[in-house]
Amino acid sequence: MRHVLRALGATGMLAAQAVSVVAAEAEPDAAAVDQEPPLIQVFLGVLELDDQSGEWDAISESNVDVDFSSLPSGGIEAEYPFYKGWVHWGLNPGGSIAWKSDDTNFSGGFTGESGTTIRVDIDNSLFLFELHLGGYVRGRLTDRITTYAAAGPMVMFGEHEVEDESLEEIPDGAPVDDELDLQDNDSNDINLGFYGRAGVDFEIQDGQHMGFGIRYMSTELDFDKTIGKVDIEGPQYVLTYSARF
Repeated sequence: MRHVLRALGATGMLAAQAVSVVAAEAEPDAAAVDQEPPLIQVFLGVLELDDQSGEWDAISESNVDVDFSSLPSGGIEAEYPFYKGWVHWGLNPGGSIAWKSDDTNFSGGFTGESGTTIRVDIDNSLFLFELHLGGYVRGRLTDRITTYAAAGPMVMFGEHEVEDESLEEIPDGAPVDDELDLQDNDSNDINLGFYGRAGVDFEIQDGQHMGFGIRYMSTELDFDKTIGKVDIEGPQYVLTYSARF
C-alpha cells in the first residue's frame, strides 16, 4: 500500500507542477488573469456511498448486501485561473480521502450442515484515496458571494479489510458457534473514474471564504480477494475554507 500511495502522491505533485507551467506559459488576452497564486480550498464532510450488492462466495451462496455507512472525508482543491472576470475559469487539481473503521456492513447467507440458513454479517473497514484533474468555472453572484462548479477524471485507490464477523441461524436468530474460514481478510484496487463538485463561497474577509458544497465521485473497484467488484459512487457533503496563499 505504501508504494501505491507514494506513486499517487508523485502523480499529484507532477500534475500540480504541470498546471503551474501551463498557467505561466499561457499567453494572456485583454481579459486574461494576472499572475497570482491559485485559490486553495480545504474541505471536511461525509461521503454517502450508494448501497448495492456484490459477490463473496466465502460468506454467501447468493449476492451479498453491501450497506455503506457515512464515511468521514476531507481533502484539498486548487483553482488555477486562465481567465478572470465576473466569471472565472481554469484548471482544478485536487484530492481527497475517506475512511471508516466500522459500520460498513456486508451480509449474506448460506445453507448450514443441518440444512438451515446461516446469516453472515461482517464488519469492515474501508479506505479511499483519490486524485483528480478537471476544469472549473466560478461566477460572482454579489461582491461577497461566489458559486462554482467543476468536473473531470480522477484516479482512486481503495482498501477493504475485514474487522469482525457474526453468524446466526435464520429464522430464530440463534448465534452459531462456528467461525468463517476466510482465506483473505483484506484487498485493494486502483482504478480511473470521474468527479464533480459544486458549491457556494461567502467572503468572510479580504481573500478568505467559508462555504459549503456537494461533490460526487464514481468508479468501480475490484476487491478480488474479498467482496469482488463494487461501485464506489455517491454524493459527498462538505464544509469549505478557501484562500489564496
